[in-house]
Amino acid sequence: MQVSSNEKLEDFQVIGDKLRVHWDHQEVTIPAMDDDSEPTVQWRCEEAVVKKTASRSDIIEAIIATKYSLTEEIATINNGGTEYDEYQSFRQFAKNKADEWLAKE
Repeated sequence: MQVSSNEKLEDFQVIGDKLRVHWDHQEVTIPAMDDDSEPTVQWRCEEAVVKKTASRSDIIEAIIATKYSLTEEIATINNGGTEYDEYQSFRQFAKNKADEWLAKE
């Protein structure tokens, strides 16, 4: 899921009992709405949310689910080719993010 903020969000953010994992940060300029206002800058990024006590596999699953439904994931695996390569790359990214969080614990 993509989220927006006035500030760049940390890669890992704990709020209450939830862990929010952020990646793909992009600075976006929002044009002024009228002549009397200035353009504003926002940050957008992808976000996965799990319990802060989530297992490695739960974190990986949540990150992958931001891009692929279970049906899409199975179809991508079965289709092979470039789609499969992109999926595997994202899957490895999800594993790396989970490991990064667990190393902080």
